[in-house]
Formats: sequence, C-alpha cells, structure tokens
Amino acid sequence: MDFGTLIFTKPQRAISDTRRIEELGFTTAWFPDSQMIWGDVYACMALAAANTSKIRLATGISVASNRIPPVTVHAIGTINEIAPGRVMLGYGTGHTGRRVMGLPPVKFADFREQTRVIHDLLKTGEAVYNAEGLSRKIRFLHRDRHFINLDGPIPFYVAANGPRTLGLAGEFGDGIITTGVATPERLQAVFRHAEEGARAAGRTLERRLPCVSLTHVVVTRPGERLDSPRITQMAGPWVITCLHAIAAGYAKPRSLPPDARKIYDAYADYLAHLPGPPEERYLDLHNGHCTFVPERERRFVTPETIRATAIVGAADEVIAQLKTLEQGGLDGVFLNPPMDGFEEYVDEFAREIIRRM
Repeated sequence: MDFGTLIFTKPQRAISDTRRIEELGFTTAWFPDSQMIWGDVYACMALAAANTSKIRLATGISVASNRIPPVTVHAIGTINEIAPGRVMLGYGTGHTGRRVMGLPPVKFADFREQTRVIHDLLKTGEAVYNAEGLSRKIRFLHRDRHFINLDGPIPFYVAANGPRTLGLAGEFGDGIITTGVATPERLQAVFRHAEEGARAAGRTLERRLPCVSLTHVVVTRPGERLDSPRITQMAGPWVITCLHAIAAGYAKPRSLPPDARKIYDAYADYLAHLPGPPEERYLDLHNGHCTFVPERERRFVTPETIRATAIVGAADEVIAQLKTLEQGGLDGVFLNPPMDGFEEYVDEFAREIIRRM
C-alpha cells in the first residue's frame, strides 16, 4: 500500500517535513491548494522537489478554478523538470479552496471541461481550449529547451466522491482520490462509477484505476483512551475538519453514526450562535482546517467523533483494517497529521504501521 501524508505548504516545513517522511518510508507527499489557509502549493512543491530524491510529490489537490488549465499544467510540468518522474497531479473542484471565500465548488460542466483540457495537455502538450467565447488550439512551445517536463509522464488523479465526478475519473484520469473510504463495499462503488464513466466515454480500462483515500489513522497505545490528550491532539484537526465539511454542505450529517451525530448537532448549534452575520459564517467556519483545533471547538473532539471520522485502533487492528481495504482494491491512504505534533505522528505511524505492512 502507498502511504502518503499532507505536507503543510509553509516554505520551511515543505523542506523539512518532506525530507522526514521520505526517510521514514512514506511514498507520497501531498501538497494542498487552499490559498486563504496555507502557502502556495507549487512554490512549496518546488522546494520539496529540490531537497528530496525519491519520494513522490503530488498536489492534494489542485483546485480547478484557482488557475486556468494551461497554468496548472505548466506549474506541475515545472515541478516535473525539477524532480522528473516523481510528480503527480491531483485535481478537483475544491472544498476550502473555494468555500473559504464563500463560493461553492466548481460546477460539474465547468469542471469536466477543465479536466478534459488538463488531460489533453498532460498527454500531448496541446489541446482545444475554450475561453472568453473563443475556441482555440493551444500548444506548449520550446519543450526541447526543458522549461517544463511533460515527458515524465505525470499521472493525473481526479478527486471524486459522487457518481458523476467518479465517472470523470474513469473518462480522463489515471487514478482516483476519494474521501474517507473505510469499507470494501464503498470501494466497489467507487470503482463501479469510474468504470461506468469510462464506458460512457468509449474508454477501455485495461485494469481498474488506482485509488487513494483521503482519510486519517489514529494508532492507540496499550491502555490508552480515545479522550486522552495525545489522541485528541493527533486526531483533533481531522475531526474538526470533517465537522466543518458537514456544516459547509460538503458532506451530510447522516454520514455520521448516531452517537457522533449528537455531537455534530451540538456543533451546529454552536455555529448558529457565533457572532457576526450568518452570510459571513464561511469566514470563520474553516479556521484551523487540517492544521489545528480552535480552542473553542475542542469540546467537539470526542471518542464518538474520532471513531466516526478516522480509522482508529491498536497497531494490529489498524493493519488488519488497512489490509482488508488493500485486498478490496485500495492502493493508498492520504493522512492528515496535525501541524503541531507532525513529527511525533509520522514517526509513530512509520514505526507501527509502515514497517509492519
């Protein structure tokens, strides 16, 4: 199984954290693209590319509307010139990349068009590009002078959860990034929708597309309770991020089991009573996203919400669950350690999980 982790796009951390996980045996470093939360994804990937030698560098994910498709491809192609053959483009409609500005995800038709253009540019260096009421053939020039490198090749992973976007992964993608897969049954649904999309587009998949799950894993120590300070620290940012996602409409409350749904109801009530106009709630909603837990939200990180949002258990239990998912077709996991405690988290995960898998 491929083990990857979020790399915080802070220039100093992009170098040190990527080096660390490379030495620990992680296979992929995932760099997020959320301009109102972190630093620039491609600047930080460039630093990591120049300071590592073997780890794969991936956008997790590049947001469709943040750049026009030619800019996205030339950016990832530039990284591939620094670290040829070690680069992957993850691409999606955007969660915090847009919601933190009060905008919804990119509309499906627009996303499909942008996905098509990126696919064509990555595979051939040229595409038909529709913009500003014009349809134009575009082509990267001077490729022989190696300003960018599209000869790697650069695998193109489409981020998708629903049937239509999973169908786009089947139509255009080299792989799938999906969220929170925890059962083989959910995996089979992911593959089915992707295959249906491929068939509808006249594409023949010689084998199923590789699939990576954006999730989190919490390894407990002997006798450790889920409400311990260490577990709360290691799981907290991911738990709160999941609650944020439900509040923003990215997921549904019914996705939570009943005991965790009660906690979410209390969280929703807390949000409803925050100061400021409701129409500007998005300015505060994603505070701490995947990074830290705001002090006033710590009470919502409970054993119930931890179990509901992460793979949790002793090392042997986690390994058994990951192996079950691997047998069901999952190719990798994309973890979300806390920013404070990152080193402790990845060190322990490498020792207890990666080296024993």
